[in-house]
Amino acid sequence: MIIRAARPGDALRIATVHVEAWRIAYRGIVPDHFLNSLSIEERAARWRKDLEAGHPLTWIAELGDSGTKLGWISAGASRDEDATPPTGEIWAVYIDPDNWGKGVGRALCHTAEQELRRRGFTQVTLWVLEQNERALRFYQSNGFVRDECKYRLSSRGGRELREVRLRKQFSEPDVAAGYSVT
Repeated sequence: MIIRAARPGDALRIATVHVEAWRIAYRGIVPDHFLNSLSIEERAARWRKDLEAGHPLTWIAELGDSGTKLGWISAGASRDEDATPPTGEIWAVYIDPDNWGKGVGRALCHTAEQELRRRGFTQVTLWVLEQNERALRFYQSNGFVRDECKYRLSSRGGRELREVRLRKQFSEPDVAAGYSVT
């Protein structure tokens, strides 16, 4: 497995993994009509635009020479209103469902966390649907704990969903790398 920075040419495969993972992971949580309406093409267009602009930090996991995309992760500064400056955020991580449980997500999280540390972040947060027990177990096994904040509500397909925030403290930022929090 190779992990590398995502490029605009990866947009279609990122969108495909994103939609396929959503349709499986959120079945029974998010209404079927919403999951069935997800458009790979629309997501690919958004991803291409974001990647061309260089935002957010996004990495791809792929199989060596074959280029088969196994999953992806995006991270950056926390977008939460109550975040302190040294707080990073994993914005999203999605793995091709055929590759769940094979260490892809763990490797991607490690990559994102290392880069956040190099940029001076001292902790990282993420949001996950409260009903997504698989994801909660995964993040907790990677050292994340439920944050003290209450929760936030979002809506998908007319259903109100609760998201909980998880947090992970880093031991020390990697100040020797010369990066600063941006």
